[in-house]
Amino acid sequence: MVSAATYNRQAWGKIWNLHDLPEGCPVYQILLQGDLDGDLTLEPEELDKIDWMAFSEAVGDFQERAGLAPRDAKLGPVTLRRLRESYGVAPARDEVLLRLGEMEFRPAAVPVSEPPGPPLVGRTPEERSVASLWNRYGAAIYRQARANRLPVETALAVFCVESNLAYDPRTGLVIIRFEPHIFRRKAGQEVAFSRGGQPAEWRNLSQAFDLDADAALLSTSYGLPQLMGFNWQVTRHPDVQAMVLAFQDSCEEQVAGFFNFVEQNSLNRYILNADWRGFTRRYNGPGNVDVYSGRLIRALKAVNTLKEAGARLAV
Repeated sequence: MVSAATYNRQAWGKIWNLHDLPEGCPVYQILLQGDLDGDLTLEPEELDKIDWMAFSEAVGDFQERAGLAPRDAKLGPVTLRRLRESYGVAPARDEVLLRLGEMEFRPAAVPVSEPPGPPLVGRTPEERSVASLWNRYGAAIYRQARANRLPVETALAVFCVESNLAYDPRTGLVIIRFEPHIFRRKAGQEVAFSRGGQPAEWRNLSQAFDLDADAALLSTSYGLPQLMGFNWQVTRHPDVQAMVLAFQDSCEEQVAGFFNFVEQNSLNRYILNADWRGFTRRYNGPGNVDVYSGRLIRALKAVNTLKEAGARLAV
């Protein structure tokens, strides 16, 4: 795993530059120590003079104060955006994170939807996963659950099993997973693919996109619910491209996509009857029903344990 110091050194010029950082923040001041000629730019030899360990510690301290998770001391797009906001600097919305054909993926306008009150804290890994989801996206989840007359607990558990994140904290891109067997059916072509985290998934999507753009987007799942592109009709968007870009722009769109899917596929009854095998078969497909439903049940137990300890899942 890349250390925070190495990540931050490599992020220079790719994710941010000196002018992207608020002048009053500690990380900016640490970078200035490497600006030996005082021209407010950093040459390669100047970058080598910077104390990247101290820089990373300052990033971690900010993440802790801001309640960001994971507290990994890495200055990625999400932390950068929050850092700018905390110093009254508008997010750099003209930045393009990635281009696929004519599609431009920009930093999310709504990367989180935080509920009021103190953040939840879990004891076990499962509880911490649920707590992290609620702390980031609880307001949107609660609003959608109430509007659809469904329990908040189910959405938290599903998101916990699916992606646990709306965006990759390193790149700011929506979390995805490319499914080559679906692309094969829709495009009638094979495409090379590999697993290994989000960089690999985006390479998969890009390679498939070059062969058949629509089939590639339809054959990929997106965001917190990992909603497949071919399910775009359940959303309010006119086509799959619009849905994908909306999911890139807002975690609230992702949460709404889950509840829309549940409503339009009549999964409400399985949730209300706690029929998790039936829900799994229709939400995640007939394969691995035992495995997926088991994960879902464990996530629900973690949600209920947090509630028993006093967590209030309401806004």
